Amino acid sequence: MIAGWIAWLALGVAWRLAMPREARGRTWNYVQMLLPGVVLALAQWGPPGLREPLGAYLFGGVAVVVLGALGWALGQALRNHSIMDVVYPALSFGVALATVLAATSEVNMRLTVLLGLMALWMVRLVFHVRGTNVAVEQEPYASLRKRFGPRWTVWSFFSVYMLQGVIIWIWCAPFAFAGIAGVATLQPTDWIGVAVWLVGFAFQAVGDHQMSAFKADPANRGQIMDRGLWGYTRHPNYFGESLMWWGYFLFALVHPWGWVSVVGPLYVTWFMGWGSATPGNERHMRKTRGEAFEAYARRVPMFFPRLWRARS
Repeated sequence: MIAGWIAWLALGVAWRLAMPREARGRTWNYVQMLLPGVVLALAQWGPPGLREPLGAYLFGGVAVVVLGALGWALGQALRNHSIMDVVYPALSFGVALATVLAATSEVNMRLTVLLGLMALWMVRLVFHVRGTNVAVEQEPYASLRKRFGPRWTVWSFFSVYMLQGVIIWIWCAPFAFAGIAGVATLQPTDWIGVAVWLVGFAFQAVGDHQMSAFKADPANRGQIMDRGLWGYTRHPNYFGESLMWWGYFLFALVHPWGWVSVVGPLYVTWFMGWGSATPGNERHMRKTRGEAFEAYARRVPMFFPRLWRARS
């Protein structure tokens, strides 16, 4: 545990020293720096039933640093840190896998199903995002590279890979409780989790496919996508993403302390709907589509889908 405290303090100090004075979201960075310390404290001094799963969960934090560093090295080599959008699903699966392996010596059928769901999500998402994020550095990364100049080499490691890595680590909390529970067969809450995950996967995969087909048609250039699932919610892909993480959480409920990991899916839902993903996309759409997007926004709910199709 002493090694964990030293590693966390070293990372936090390096993170703070690398942070440029004009960096935005400084408070957000400070929060992510402090969170591993909270987990370390709970793993050492928290209730006995909570210490063991959190001890395994800390190994997922090690995976964040290792895999984040590999992603950063790849981004440096390509001079393209929008590669993070490809690294994101692989990093998520790596953290979940490391956490489960630290929690148990036997990956049984139940855990195989849990990790298999995440692996399927990872593979689909990597193939979906690789085309637009590998060849050319996308926004906001391209602008950040210009803004910070030579300092971007170091600051990109923390502001892109470690910041998002810690966020992913928090999301992966249910895997520690699911892994350490020692239950080999699928429980009722697991089956519900699979069903919730499948609905979320359908929203994300179908929504992404519909949007890709819409963008591929030159006749739709400059238009608003309001067909298919995009007529029920303005962000079916982000909504679907949050549902999948709720599915993972339901696997954690076999452990007496599994409910604590609700912080993971709650964080995902807030991040996707109100914290970053949806607000960033909507700012871009309002800037580029103006009144057409405002009219769309009046017809279709932002995040949680309406049960009926919006009228044009």
